[in-house]
Amino acid sequence: MSFIEQIPFIGPAAYYVIPFFIVLMVVVFIHEYGHYKVAQWCGVHSDAFSIGFGPELFGWKDKRGTRWKLSLIPLGGYVKFRGDADAASGTVDEDALREMTDEEREGSFPAASLPRRAAIVAAGPIFNFILAAILFAGLAYSVGLPTDDPLIDDVEEGSAAEQAGFLAGDRLLSVDGSSISAFSDLNRAARDANGATVAVEVDRDGDTVQLPFTFTPPIEVQMVRSDGAAAAAGIETGDIIVSVDDKKIVLFEDLREAIAASEGNPITISLNRGGQEISVQATPELREIRDENNNIVTRYLLGITHGSSLGMWPPLESASLLEAAETGVKQTYGVLSATLFFLYELVAGRGDVGELGGPIRIAEFSGDAAEAGTSSLIGLMAVLSASIGLINLFPIPVLDGGHLLFYAIEAVRGKPLNERVQEIGLTIGFALIISLMVFATYNDVIRL
Repeated sequence: MSFIEQIPFIGPAAYYVIPFFIVLMVVVFIHEYGHYKVAQWCGVHSDAFSIGFGPELFGWKDKRGTRWKLSLIPLGGYVKFRGDADAASGTVDEDALREMTDEEREGSFPAASLPRRAAIVAAGPIFNFILAAILFAGLAYSVGLPTDDPLIDDVEEGSAAEQAGFLAGDRLLSVDGSSISAFSDLNRAARDANGATVAVEVDRDGDTVQLPFTFTPPIEVQMVRSDGAAAAAGIETGDIIVSVDDKKIVLFEDLREAIAASEGNPITISLNRGGQEISVQATPELREIRDENNNIVTRYLLGITHGSSLGMWPPLESASLLEAAETGVKQTYGVLSATLFFLYELVAGRGDVGELGGPIRIAEFSGDAAEAGTSSLIGLMAVLSASIGLINLFPIPVLDGGHLLFYAIEAVRGKPLNERVQEIGLTIGFALIISLMVFATYNDVIRL
């Protein structure tokens, strides 16, 4: 049992709870601080800055009169500006405005110009994007960036590479007599061998050593679509596919060919689950997917994703500040693109709604990331910060994007929407968000 699991009154749950709150509180704080700071720059006073919702647990008031507090329900946060009737800045507190002095009214959110209100609202997601880029850049600068140097820096215990005799520090020289100039050359050669044994020469402390390497990685199930054929058959994450209809599966191409050959008829799949071999019967389903060239094609599928690796990796190299900054921006953009693509696939009916996760799943990821090390936890924090920033920009009332939509309509009309219309929009938006949270949490629970 790790030290984090021994904390009194929390016990083993601390493995998930503490990393989850660390990740969530940092991401939420930066988001809300973006609203707060830009409001300050725009001359708008903040009455309260809260991490969490509901009753206040503890807090203090700063010299500007802002109440900083931690509230009971820690799933989010808010900044309440002067003149707001609620924490969502959805309605104006007319009674409070009438009682304010002219100076106080000038520092209220409703009195701010449209561009200033839009800037304050947009600042939360923007600060999330900035945090993600900084965290990704920090990892690149402190940990390093992957190289293509044909030097083996690490060998996974129990992997095919270890069994073949590869050691950390070996420098790759050739594969079947063809010289290697980059680590990726070995990846390509091993996969092109299609399960055949290749002769790999390495330089080991000045001596040339020849190692027979047979790259037959296990086809391990990494994810199962909740509505797919594999889930219906009882295939689980972590299962290793051994054979299909008594035909041994060596490479993923073997599995793909067996599924295609089924033409939708039931197949018998042998699995290795925790060292025990079991058999299940699955019926592949015809689905539309995007192929390697991003074209939509129709294929018989089980509804799984798989993973495999050589079991050895090249070294990392230190990045300059400029390279780290560039990496931070690129990786943040990559997270945003992947999130948008996933949501597009859901809307188009090609995605798996079972992959939507809520607080429990985030807590699981946080615990696993914390166990893997600080770098993994920081990486998860960066991904969540970028994703939460993007989701907040969706044009749904209650979210920042919904407010920006109202402001865009106000800019076109020359006046705000009717307050009643805004209230209805906020109610619908709130219902949508609650429904999504309930559904995501339901997905979390059925995965347990």
